Amino acid sequence: MNKHYWGLWTLLLAALSFFVVLSFWQDGIKVGGIDIKTGTFVRDLKNTLAIKIDSATTDSAKVKAWRAPMDTTAKNILFIGDSMLEGLAPRLAKYCDKNGHKLVEVIWYSSSTLCWGETARLTELINKYHPNYIFVCLGANELYVPDIKNARRPYLKKMLAEMGDIPYVWIGPPNWDKDTGINDLLARELGKGCFYLSANDKFERSRDGAHPTRESAHKWMDRVIKWIDANGAHPFRLDDPGEGIARASRIVVYQPPV
Repeated sequence: MNKHYWGLWTLLLAALSFFVVLSFWQDGIKVGGIDIKTGTFVRDLKNTLAIKIDSATTDSAKVKAWRAPMDTTAKNILFIGDSMLEGLAPRLAKYCDKNGHKLVEVIWYSSSTLCWGETARLTELINKYHPNYIFVCLGANELYVPDIKNARRPYLKKMLAEMGDIPYVWIGPPNWDKDTGINDLLARELGKGCFYLSANDKFERSRDGAHPTRESAHKWMDRVIKWIDANGAHPFRLDDPGEGIARASRIVVYQPPV
């Protein structure tokens, strides 16, 4: 850069520094009997930064308003659902073993929100095992139900009423095809931070083309756990247990509804 440009940049920097200094005199200054109105961009900059900081703090407060603080106490977990639990529950059991939680796994083959909502089975399980956290995985058997929002909403609401104020996470179906609205229904009706949308996840499938392979299901459960930690309404201690699976404290199996 030649001397001409160096001189120009020096002049501009000097002028900028002069106005920065002047901006600290909010009411202006007198030079030789002449009033000079000073700028206020430093003050304006401070105000702008304060607004942004305040906004960020407010946004953080909004997040905390619907997210409970991290719970480090041991949990008594009830995990109910359809055959998808065959792949999910053993991986969750591994997390439970690592973190001191107890897991009751309840598989009702070919079940749906209709099956659970038509019976008192969920209430019976809650009364028997006294869970303080519930996992649900349902919806895979309802991908093609017509007018599902009207057909299934009453049963879904009944299940939510049965769970009451027990913290829960509902794991959505691992779509292998476009559904008729089960995921939209779940997203609308379930509490904020309580529904994990699985439909957009990538899976390796077993021979039936629907169920994820065991390994893929374990990775699915890992993603759910990470989501609970980052976005769940009721996060609790689920430290990484490393590779592998475990067995639930108790496993209950119901045959497909007739």
